[in-house]
Amino acid sequence: MNISGTMNESSTISLSVCKRSKKLLSLLGEDLHEKEDVLSLALLSAIAGESIFMLGPPGVGKSMIARRLKYAFKGGDSFEYLMNRFSTPDEIFGPISISKLSKEDKYERLTDNYLPGSSVVFLDEIWKAGPSIQNALLTVLNEKVFRNGEQEIEVKVHALLSASNELPAKGEGLEAIWDRFLVRVYVDRIIDEQKFFDMITSSKLKLPVVREELKFDEKEVDSWSPIIDSLKVPTEVLSVISIIRKYIERYNQSTGPEPENNIYVSDRRWHKIVRLLRTSAFMNGRQRVDLSDCFLIANCIWHTPNQIDMVRQWVTRAVQKYGWSAKYSMETVKSQLETFERDVESKTKEEKELYVEAPTIVDGEYYLIEGFSSMNNRILADDFEMMGRGTNELMLYTSTGRNEAFTVGRISDTEIEVRIGHDYHKYKLKSAKEHKIGRVAMNVSDDVKNQLNKEADLLLNYLDKISHEIEDVRVSREEGVGKNIFLSENWRSLIDESLNDLWKQVLNYKLTTEKLKRSYGG
Repeated sequence: MNISGTMNESSTISLSVCKRSKKLLSLLGEDLHEKEDVLSLALLSAIAGESIFMLGPPGVGKSMIARRLKYAFKGGDSFEYLMNRFSTPDEIFGPISISKLSKEDKYERLTDNYLPGSSVVFLDEIWKAGPSIQNALLTVLNEKVFRNGEQEIEVKVHALLSASNELPAKGEGLEAIWDRFLVRVYVDRIIDEQKFFDMITSSKLKLPVVREELKFDEKEVDSWSPIIDSLKVPTEVLSVISIIRKYIERYNQSTGPEPENNIYVSDRRWHKIVRLLRTSAFMNGRQRVDLSDCFLIANCIWHTPNQIDMVRQWVTRAVQKYGWSAKYSMETVKSQLETFERDVESKTKEEKELYVEAPTIVDGEYYLIEGFSSMNNRILADDFEMMGRGTNELMLYTSTGRNEAFTVGRISDTEIEVRIGHDYHKYKLKSAKEHKIGRVAMNVSDDVKNQLNKEADLLLNYLDKISHEIEDVRVSREEGVGKNIFLSENWRSLIDESLNDLWKQVLNYKLTTEKLKRSYGG
């Protein structure tokens, strides 16, 4: 088997799917007004073979998303139904075939134009369904099959979307169905005022026009499955998942003895989440899962609306603080830099007895300015120690504590300059020599320099490699390449922010390494 050829073929397919997906989402998302992100998640869920639940008040466009999504698939028949407590299985799965029942004594349903025969299904107010519908739905969601009389029909639903303005009630056996909706998203009213005005003043929405060659078909989507399952999940992504699991565990421990407030994510659900990330990578034209895909986890692990912001913070923190660090082994880099710093200290300096001139404290808190003509010849020791470069407006004191403002600058550890009139005059602080044990530079042999240079160069080469990679990613993102098509602009800005933080950290490590190298003449 030609592994290289297979990988190239998979890459070509993935890039083609990426281009089509971008175009599709652009066409389907026209005039959706702040619902484009939900539409993209619905498409991602459909290709991953998962279902999506939309929580939100009435009239915010949940059903419109489902109606648009059907145009993403060839032969896209859709089925839409508003559940109520009087809904019957006939209305969802199709009526009983009278002819089959009378002539063949078989109890079968006519499923065409109902859920089992549709490619895109939207079930509104799903939690109002009765037990018989719930049981049949669970089989459809679990196994993608529907039992029709004596036979089991494979349900070829591309996308199953559900919605409600409430969560499933406790104690009514709806937990199993709720768990099957991998992707959960809150759909709100339009926030941006201009987009709101555009929506209320627009004429009747036009149906999207999508060319057939852009649409996905059933066999095509099925053929992508082994490619998706083979995509690499790198260490940094697993690190993010590990941190998120720890956040969940810590949160559950803090909620006390009320398990209904806990967040439970089963092993099966984590497996499905990873496949969703792989699907995102595939549809973005990549051969491996990326840290940007990890932001999708936030849509898969919350149970109640008040957990949404908290879960988003967990995921953001995990990606920013641990994801990039794991990707570039920043903890190892930090450890190597600390080792290099210790080596420079131990191999280029030696301990010696030193006599250091230091200002003498007067009356517990002042330094005395020698030869200063004014009676205000004292400066607070704390003020002097806090002075940086340049001049400062400071109070100088007399022996009785009276003060007066002067413009003062620090020249060295024992000297200052004071402005008197238009001129600055230098003065020395009353000082004494203090005995200290310190480390001073010693002659460094060429062998030691070469050894230290090897350490420094290894660090600098790796840091250069990271900075070049970060810069390449940043440039490509500015040009619109490599941006995850399933993330909102808010998530994308967090990725850019993370890259900037990492770049600053790398630059700081480089400067520290170069400074250490210069300290011994390397």
